[in-house]
Amino acid sequence: MKKYLAVDLGGTAIKYGVVDEELNFLSKGKVDSRCNTWEEFLEDLGGLWKEFGEGTEGIAISMPGMIDRFKGFAHSGGAYRWVKHTPVAANLSEALNTKVTICNDAKSAAMAEIGFGNLKGIRNGVAIILGTGIGGAVVVNEKLIDGSHYSSGEFSFLRNDMRIDDNKDIFAFSNGVAGLKQCIKETAGLEDIDGLKAFRLIKEEHNEKVLEGVKLFCWYVAHHIYNLQTIIDCERFVIGGGISNEPMFIELLKEQVDRKFDSAIFPGIPKPEVVVCRYQSDANLIGAVYNFQEIMEGKL
Repeated sequence: MKKYLAVDLGGTAIKYGVVDEELNFLSKGKVDSRCNTWEEFLEDLGGLWKEFGEGTEGIAISMPGMIDRFKGFAHSGGAYRWVKHTPVAANLSEALNTKVTICNDAKSAAMAEIGFGNLKGIRNGVAIILGTGIGGAVVVNEKLIDGSHYSSGEFSFLRNDMRIDDNKDIFAFSNGVAGLKQCIKETAGLEDIDGLKAFRLIKEEHNEKVLEGVKLFCWYVAHHIYNLQTIIDCERFVIGGGISNEPMFIELLKEQVDRKFDSAIFPGIPKPEVVVCRYQSDANLIGAVYNFQEIMEGKL
């Protein structure tokens, strides 16, 4: 059975796992991430390869940035600021003498759903990953859309109100971590309430004002689901990110999606199914493996 060394590059930590074809993790862990130079990067990845790479097909990497996954070329690297128009996969492959693929981290999360999760077999769909920003991916004819500049799915930058010319008027601010806190501040007058605190207050203290804040947050997400649906005509949206681990959140979001579509001035836009991502904390690692299989093993 084939095995893969999957690596997820974050700003502060590198997650890794040895994964077999049936998605069993034979080992898993994380180490501190050093983002400053190619030399540090190579030392970190080389250490993982030396310890865990034996018997694997190669290294499947998930990383931030604008990534041409087919060429293994990173036009940018997010927290890895030294990555600018860099052939990361080829350089690592030469240095470590193994096959290497790279894929944008949000797209990796989506590819886990395309290959093995809740977008598998879905002809047209969208993944929305809610976090500090809003990552995601678009699937058309069961294939990930990379985009002409490899930036398809950068939902963070969708605008909310055309009357406002302000960088704060974007999806990342209304529905990132800070956006949830702002919604709860507006409805409940409470400061710095994150998702965990919000649902504890709703469930344990029956705080209706906090509930209204979460509903407002979901209404904003529903707004963009509606807009994306008019363009893509999806069968299904899958929602990921930390807040999606809370079952109540998905139910509240579905309610607001129903409300958005049912109240449309011009009815007739088909309402998509909204479900949670199957894979959460391991999504980037699993998606990186699926990307490796596509690129290196011809599963296209």
